Amino acid sequence: MTHLHRNCPICGADNRSKAQSRYSKGEWVIKECSGCSFVYLENPPPYSDLEENFAWEKTFAKESDRRRKKNPVLYWISSKNKQFKANYLKRNKLQYLLRSLRVRGKVLEVGCAGGHYLKALDEGCVPFGIEISKQLAKMAEEAVAGRGGKVINSSSLDGLAHFKEGTFDCIIMSAYLEHEIQPREVLKEAGRVLKPKGRLIIKVPNFNSINRVIRDRNWCGFRYPDHVNYFTPRSLKEVLKGAGLSIEKFGIQDRMPTSDNMWLVAARPGR
Repeated sequence: MTHLHRNCPICGADNRSKAQSRYSKGEWVIKECSGCSFVYLENPPPYSDLEENFAWEKTFAKESDRRRKKNPVLYWISSKNKQFKANYLKRNKLQYLLRSLRVRGKVLEVGCAGGHYLKALDEGCVPFGIEISKQLAKMAEEAVAGRGGKVINSSSLDGLAHFKEGTFDCIIMSAYLEHEIQPREVLKEAGRVLKPKGRLIIKVPNFNSINRVIRDRNWCGFRYPDHVNYFTPRSLKEVLKGAGLSIEKFGIQDRMPTSDNMWLVAARPGR
């Protein structure tokens, strides 16, 4: 299998001479950057493998089955907790943010999977998507049919290149940036295609979570090889600022150490 070598995606340091992290698994080499301490997968598969061999719908199903068999009690508790939140707490953070920000106009989801979030966008939003998995891109295209947008089946950088500067009122990256081999470059392109003051909504796993410390190598945020970036609140802010984006919302409630995930709202500076 072909593997890429990549330097630290945050600061660019070449860490090939540094010992691998104990979070490495099999052929997949995790490094902690000697320059900025960012934790990342050094030898990810190329984008071409992510289209088919390591497509999200395949790796997610495989990993869920592995966890169910290894820790059936914990898996059952986690499943019931998700059901409880969905059925009784009615928690939908993304929808809450979109509505509180009064998002309207053209909305792009990078890594849109099968189009679940795009389909649920309120009236007044025109849904667009980019998805590297061929199967999921087809599903997403069907989900948004008739609403004026489109879904592009490609890597994120290639997909973003299709759009002119200042095209979108909002971009969504929910459970996506941890998969992206070139996060800095994608965020810069996202800033380019956003309108001035357009919003970028991000959800990523929180490497600083208490659960990661307790579960250690069994943390749910580790997925090999499709999770290639392990963000902390500090490194997430750094990569966004490096891409020229301003941070609009990232309070303690958005990055609670008791949660496995973080939510952040950034914006393209402008009048």
